[in-house]
Amino acid sequence: MATGGQLVVEQLLAEHVERVFCVPGESYLAVMDALYDVRDQIELVSGRHECGTAMMAVADAHVSGKPGVAFVTRGPGATNASIAVHIARQASIPLVLCVGQVARENLGREAFQEVDFEAFFSPIAKLAMRVDDPAAIPGALVHAFDVARSSRCGPVVVAFPEDVLSSMTTARALLPLEVRQDAIAHDDIALLERTISAAKRPMVLVGGTDWDDKSCSDLRDFAERTQIPVCAAFRRADIFDNEHPSYAGYLGIGTAQTLTERIHRSDCLIVIGARLDEPTTSNYQIPDPSRRDQCLVHIHPESAQLGLNYAPTVGITSKVGHAMTAFARLTINVDPGWNDWREQARKEFIDSESAPRSQSPLDVGEVMRILNEAVPKDTIVTTDAGNFSIWLLRYRRYCRPGRLIAPINGAMGYGVPAAIAASLAHPQRTVIGCVGDGGMLMTGMEIATAVRHGASPIILVFNNSKYGTIEMHQQRRYPGREIGNTLSNPDFSAFARSFGAFGVRVTATSEFADALRDARAAKRAAVIELVIND
Repeated sequence: MATGGQLVVEQLLAEHVERVFCVPGESYLAVMDALYDVRDQIELVSGRHECGTAMMAVADAHVSGKPGVAFVTRGPGATNASIAVHIARQASIPLVLCVGQVARENLGREAFQEVDFEAFFSPIAKLAMRVDDPAAIPGALVHAFDVARSSRCGPVVVAFPEDVLSSMTTARALLPLEVRQDAIAHDDIALLERTISAAKRPMVLVGGTDWDDKSCSDLRDFAERTQIPVCAAFRRADIFDNEHPSYAGYLGIGTAQTLTERIHRSDCLIVIGARLDEPTTSNYQIPDPSRRDQCLVHIHPESAQLGLNYAPTVGITSKVGHAMTAFARLTINVDPGWNDWREQARKEFIDSESAPRSQSPLDVGEVMRILNEAVPKDTIVTTDAGNFSIWLLRYRRYCRPGRLIAPINGAMGYGVPAAIAASLAHPQRTVIGCVGDGGMLMTGMEIATAVRHGASPIILVFNNSKYGTIEMHQQRRYPGREIGNTLSNPDFSAFARSFGAFGVRVTATSEFADALRDARAAKRAAVIELVIND
């Protein structure tokens, strides 16, 4: 006999879960008790707020490629975590969010902290379900993990009434399901070969989160063999080496105008893994949906994405891994003009990524240059939402095994928790978390979690004392009527030190290199506050 809580933990072990994120709650005490018995097998990371804690689980999944796992309590605990569910959905990241629910006998009575989680989460999760029988727990979790990582990856929410978790059962854990991946059909391979070979000005656009090191290597080989330029979707610049002669930049907020024009001039756009979402396509205008002379090849793991925003000339449902295995075998007739096309695209990228100089005491462009030179190539960079993030997208260079972890849905507050999760997953690697002063006070209290659990990210706080993005939009649409954006901030370096982290304040460009060196030498969580005027 075992409690439902023990059975939950047994199934997590069967799924090879190594780390669970949570804010403790009374609605799942039976799970907490069972985690105590396996604390040498599953690390329990207890955070300070469900929003940041669930974001850690999302980032953990992003860097590992396996479903992240978080536990939150009913009512406010679960609703606090909903931002992370939305991040995971729009970024196609596998997440299993487990929620303690009110007892079965009180369901439907508006009991204390009761929320209908199936109704609440269904619009933003791949699946939301409730388990009402302790014997059904193994099967429900097997299904949850399978849904989270199959087809287009995404979040699954599983609610457990607290009496289900405390009830006894003779059920046992089940073996996890293998991830189902179908190879690209021979006819589709032949169609790809004919379509790409016929192009005069082809380009590759890559996105999504299914990319492992082998897939990235296969992409690199394909680009070198064909001399086709490669660009990245919104906040996916780490898929392809930015130093490679075939890299042409990224699409999204702050895209170079030259890349936009080159996409418009392309006669064959090969999209692999990307959804062609609003930021990547500049509100669905890049590529031009009215063009009839541009061939669009769209490969995505979810068939529903093919034709959702753009009608593809060739649409193929495939996981990235299988797609890139097929691309490694494609027989392409390389056009003699492709190399010139690629070299022009690369030159435009090099010209556009030179950061503009600033007359401010702290030149953020120079900060990016120093960062590029000072940190290892396998550095993991996480970023929040905000205007400051454009510096990280335009002027930071990425390559594997280095990573860029960013909220595709534009949620503020992601940069700090994501950096903590990345540091816990890869303690030997440098992790740089980037956040504005607005986002820092949304989830910055998780610095306490980093110190408690031994994570050592270096957090760069871009402090301009305002919600800069919203002020920018107000100035454009309602000039002279800016309101509500001015912020009163603490000394963020002292804030960090109050938790036991390293903290330093930088007000001039000349101070940054030493601050970064000292933060790396501290070997613990660190905050570098960048006081900027722009």
